[in-house]
Formats: sequence, structure tokens, C-alpha cells
Amino acid sequence: MVELQPVPKLKTRPEYVIKVDLDDRTFLFPAGKAIAQIAFATEGRLIHVEAVYLFNETHTPPRLLTLGFEDAKDLARRLVDAVYQARTQLAMSDGMRIAINVIANGYHLQIGDMTEPTDLYLSTGCIWRVCQGLLRIIDHIAPVEAN
Repeated sequence: MVELQPVPKLKTRPEYVIKVDLDDRTFLFPAGKAIAQIAFATEGRLIHVEAVYLFNETHTPPRLLTLGFEDAKDLARRLVDAVYQARTQLAMSDGMRIAINVIANGYHLQIGDMTEPTDLYLSTGCIWRVCQGLLRIIDHIAPVEAN
């Protein structure tokens, strides 16, 4: 008699990925990691934000956060506002809580609950690439038709 075994679920691959090169002044805390790249990956209308670490002996997971489409659009707008206006911006909804703080040498993103946030530090040299990468992945998910 042959016993049927359930087929293990295969890990799904992202549909589309945009990788953004960062500089040597990008850090993640409390993990205490330097980040070389951020990858924006789609899965349907979700966007996963993942880090490529310069070192990772402690095996910190790469995923920083997952955003719904509307949350990603709001975050992109708030990032651009923070850079142009040089002021703190808040991107808050039911699905995300991100504070974007303008600091002397760049930008400090506090992701998640403010009592135990994940802190991402981005320099002024790479913030525009991050904004453009996020906007490109949003455009890929739901392109707006031209007039």
C-alpha cells in the first residue's frame, strides 16, 4: 500500500525585485549591522523590504518590514517630504508605524512600536536612491496610465 504524503509548501519567490545600493553609513539597530543594499520585493500587492548585510554571524533575518500597497505609497510620500522639507515625518496606519527623523548626517527611520523600534540609519548620500527604489516598486505593482 502506498501512503500519500502532503507536498511540502515551496517558498515562493518574489515576483519583482529592485535592489538599492547603499553606502558605508547605513546601519540597523538593535541588530548592530552595517547594510550594503536594501531590496524591495513584491509578492502580489505586498512589498517586502529586505537588507543585505556586510556581516551577519548572528544570522539576523534580512526582512526589515512588509508593507501593503497603500502603506508603501504613503511611506514613499513621507520619505520625499522628509528630504525636501528637512523635517520629521510620520507614516502611520493600521499596517505600519514609521517615524522618519532628519538628523545631522542623514535620516533615522524608527520602524515599529516606538518602545522597541527597529532603527535604520540612512546617509544623505543614499536617501534619494531609497526613495526612487520604493517608488519604482510601487509603480511596478500598479502603474498609472498616461493621459
